[in-house]
Amino acid sequence: MNAIVAEQVVRLSYVCDPSRSREFDPCRVLEDLYDGGAPLSMLPWQNGLRMAASDHLVLATASDTDRCLGVIAASERGTEREPFLFLDAAYLAPVARVSLLLQRMLAFAMLRIAGQDTVPNVIAACVQTPCYVGMLRTFGQRFSAASLFPAMPGDIVIDLGMASLARRIVRVVRPGSRCEAANGTFEAASLAYASAGHATAETLVLIDLSTGDEAAILEDARRLYRVRPSREVRRSPATVLVDAAVPQPSETSNATVV
Repeated sequence: MNAIVAEQVVRLSYVCDPSRSREFDPCRVLEDLYDGGAPLSMLPWQNGLRMAASDHLVLATASDTDRCLGVIAASERGTEREPFLFLDAAYLAPVARVSLLLQRMLAFAMLRIAGQDTVPNVIAACVQTPCYVGMLRTFGQRFSAASLFPAMPGDIVIDLGMASLARRIVRVVRPGSRCEAANGTFEAASLAYASAGHATAETLVLIDLSTGDEAAILEDARRLYRVRPSREVRRSPATVLVDAAVPQPSETSNATVV
């Protein structure tokens, strides 16, 4: 990525029901994300044009060029026992502090959804790349009331409640698949390659906040959204791309500069 882009400030914006928005153009978003190299994709096999079918969308754009640097799409789903927010897709341009950008986008999504209804208590994602597993777990660890799935490799005891939740969610998002309670992995027929008979290995990641107080969850989300990089990190021009300023969050505003 060139130096000009590396010095830009990022603006986060939220779209509810993007399929109804005339301004949302998934083709333009994907063109921006693939400009200069393939982005980090949470679901690389999924057709990015389907993002418009999601319930919630968060876009990260460069404030002075309007180039899209990241997008997450999520839908409201539910098992027979609980509702959950399912991350349909995430694309991030190859920029510095990618993990921090993803965490801020997710926190922003939680705040905006809570402003319309209630804060999501369960967040789920089926991912293929280990880096996304790590980034989502790190995001979950920022919440004091979070229970995470899958267990870490060194954990001796498996949370049976979380394993049961994982099985219920897999039956909804990947029907016919069997989730391994020990590590959350499963084989599922890819939507893109199902006709060719290909199978895709995925890992289910869960963040369960249902035991926490809503006010505390929102405060944790605001704190994460406002997070400021260390002095050492801010010395790097490339890092300014996602960490240029501390945001002033507003659950009622569609665009916030970060």
